[in-house]
Amino acid sequence: MRFILKSESGNDRVGCMTDIKRLPNCKIETPTSALFAQGGSVVHLTADVLDRVFSTSHLLWLPLTSCHQLETGVKAQNEGIGKFSGLPQHVTCVTLQNINENVPPGHFELDKVPLWTKNGKKMITAERYMELMEVFKPDIILAIADGRISLDEGPKRLYKSVDRTQKMLNICVEKFKASTALQDSSLIGVIVGAGDLRRLDESIKHVLKHKDTLVGVALNGLADNADKITNTPVESLTEIFKKVAETIPKDFIKILDGCWYPDVIVTAIEYGWDVFDGSLPLKMTNQGYALRINCDIEINTDWEYAYNMNMDRYKEDFNPILEGCECLTCKKHTRAYINHLLNTKEMLASVLLSIHNLHNFDQLFLHARRHIASNTFSCFKKRIIKQCEIIKPFQKFADKLTDIQTGQQQKKFCAINFDSNNASG
Repeated sequence: MRFILKSESGNDRVGCMTDIKRLPNCKIETPTSALFAQGGSVVHLTADVLDRVFSTSHLLWLPLTSCHQLETGVKAQNEGIGKFSGLPQHVTCVTLQNINENVPPGHFELDKVPLWTKNGKKMITAERYMELMEVFKPDIILAIADGRISLDEGPKRLYKSVDRTQKMLNICVEKFKASTALQDSSLIGVIVGAGDLRRLDESIKHVLKHKDTLVGVALNGLADNADKITNTPVESLTEIFKKVAETIPKDFIKILDGCWYPDVIVTAIEYGWDVFDGSLPLKMTNQGYALRINCDIEINTDWEYAYNMNMDRYKEDFNPILEGCECLTCKKHTRAYINHLLNTKEMLASVLLSIHNLHNFDQLFLHARRHIASNTFSCFKKRIIKQCEIIKPFQKFADKLTDIQTGQQQKKFCAINFDSNNASG
């Protein structure tokens, strides 16, 4: 795979991922979001439904924490994780962790990092990680790294993270070069140490030592779980985004994983970040929320970017989730129907919300690319950030609702506070 820069305005840019050896006719324009997968499939959607939502190839984000158990089956089939998952038309990207999960801290060893799975902790080396990659044969591999750290880590932890990640990257590059099974794959280096700009610089310089082998970089070490991601202000990330953007070669693709809100996403795009992991739509769906990101800067009406569809106010609301939305959900179903499905705990609620949320989130990147190309991205960014400012006073209550089946008391607590702080919708 290689990355082609199509246009840029300052640091923000439009590019294209092309020359993917397994899918030679596939081109993915950036900035873009991946489709977040668990267990090898996009959550809540069958392959047939996904084909109706997205008719073209997308990037499929596959954390090893939820798909390592597929090793035996993928190895037996011997055609890679994409074919085994029934999604061969999508570009597969395998990474070690899902940093959106809350896991116990620590548990590191000299040359190993913990892989937290449903069956508990598994310590994994760089050698073992690359063995798994030879079985999965993904189109894109994020090198193993000690990246589950946050910006407020102490200097000793940051040093160990950078040192361990550098040693693991050396092994990954060595194994990657020697592997015949990975000739059609591309390797991404991981940058850590963002909590200290000196350590961050060390990590960047080490990654660039392998620039002839790597096709891009991913940034870890901003947050180590969902709570830290939620509470990390965008202001603390701006300098980090800028530093990496100014240091990494322009023909490198830049990846940012984590369930970041739209204000962080557009800020990262402003500094040249190309790919995001796509976990936000899944989080919103699991909470019973519908994304309503207004991407049209010509429309003066401002609203929060997500609605809590659990709320009683939608019981007799027969409008679509978002007027003018072209997704399958908005074309055929109303807010009242989705509210009913949520209250009766029907699985269809998650399916319909997922269809809409994936479509709306994809529109965010589509419009971002258009505004970058037309040199109007700054106006677009202001519009998105304004929607985030509207929702911030009660976002902390929304984050307590981690699943639509969490429990009635928690749902009522979130809905009451949402209602008292917001009169629109």
